[in-house]
Amino acid sequence: MTDMTDVPQTARARRPHRIAGFNTLELAAGLVIVALGLLVVFESLNYPWGSLRNVGPGIFPFLLGIVLAGLGIAVIFEGRLSDAVAPVVPWRAMLAICAGLGAFAYLIDRAGAFVAIFALIFLSGFAERRYRPLPLLFTALGLCAFVAALVLGFRGVVNMTLLPAF
Repeated sequence: MTDMTDVPQTARARRPHRIAGFNTLELAAGLVIVALGLLVVFESLNYPWGSLRNVGPGIFPFLLGIVLAGLGIAVIFEGRLSDAVAPVVPWRAMLAICAGLGAFAYLIDRAGAFVAIFALIFLSGFAERRYRPLPLLFTALGLCAFVAALVLGFRGVVNMTLLPAF
């Protein structure tokens, strides 16, 4: 039995929205999965099927698309029994992590791995409610040391710029 004393009052009071008995959250997710499955099926028709003895490249995505669409239908009908409600989106955390990943992608080739790692760690640190720079500094230094050991240990295999070229 779940103890409801630690669950916020707003989370206890929320009820799922339903359309014709279907949970709208599950219905939307199922419809997206079905649409994706049908898209895969129709795109696979552009490839040759081959034969049973010599299967072509179109058969596998066709079958996967059918399975995906079937799973989407299962999600839709499972939604009749579901009491799931839409989660509260943590916008601050999502934006901080996306900003960190974007900064890493932008800086990795321009400023080197060390600068990109520091930007990734420190920008993603804003996802926490309380920003703690000291643990983030140790995390960034540890990750930089690991990357440096990896690059130096596998010289010639891992080619990565560690520091910016001035």
